[in-house]
Amino acid sequence: MALLDIDGTLVTTWKSITKQTKNVIKRISDNGVIICLCTGRNVNSTIPVHRALRLSTPCMCVDGMVMYDVARRSAIFENALPHGVMSDVLDIVAQYDVNVEVITDKRYYWYVKNKNIRGYDFYTQDNNSLLIKLGSIPYKIWFGVRNIKNLQLVKTKGEKIYEVVAIGAPDQTDAVKAALGGITTTHGCEVLTRLLWSNQLFITAKDVGKSHGLRILCEHFNIKPSEVVAIGDDDNDIDMLKSAGMGVAMGNASDAVKNSADFVTRTNNNEGAAFALEEFFL
Repeated sequence: MALLDIDGTLVTTWKSITKQTKNVIKRISDNGVIICLCTGRNVNSTIPVHRALRLSTPCMCVDGMVMYDVARRSAIFENALPHGVMSDVLDIVAQYDVNVEVITDKRYYWYVKNKNIRGYDFYTQDNNSLLIKLGSIPYKIWFGVRNIKNLQLVKTKGEKIYEVVAIGAPDQTDAVKAALGGITTTHGCEVLTRLLWSNQLFITAKDVGKSHGLRILCEHFNIKPSEVVAIGDDDNDIDMLKSAGMGVAMGNASDAVKNSADFVTRTNNNEGAAFALEEFFL
């Protein structure tokens, strides 16, 4: 099996997939190799890539939290916190000076409390030009991004909430993490927190991550992790690269990702994923 990240891996900086990459994926798929996407994207923003590559396999979305069958439009596996728990999580993060992203199956909700925080929604910061702000509109529409002024609005949407991300200074994310400890006492349900990119606290159910997604897919197809080539470029790919039989880091990846891999390929703008797939499967 080939397990492929999307952003920074399969797609270029301009979010396109080259003809060469599509051709290589078709060739190895025709040779019997299972091709699966394993991405941090939610279901709705993963489906266009899945269809562009003409895949028939399920895709693993939201960092291993949802295995989705595109043809049947249904989840084969999902690991979301109960609605009541997520409601309490939203109440807690709203108390701190952090920006918040709420990831559902359909949309990304952005709650920007402090525009000076590095992270999401930098397009709308006051120091950006009008051209950048206008250019961000198609991006947000394409990815299903919605800006909200009150986190409580998310609760009224009726969508499944898979992940909440709190973005802020270390003292703020540490405070959020400490406050979340009370959820275990109240609900008897432990939440998992992961700090990525130094300032983004990911809040989810337990047993998530791309390595967990890899294991679920291996069980689904009855193959061993040692038979998987996984390709990625970012911090949330590290556990996947370590769990696969062959972990491949993109040339545009950070040193931390490259040091976790068995092989470093070319950059995403130089068809690095296609090069690695040819190297190991053709």
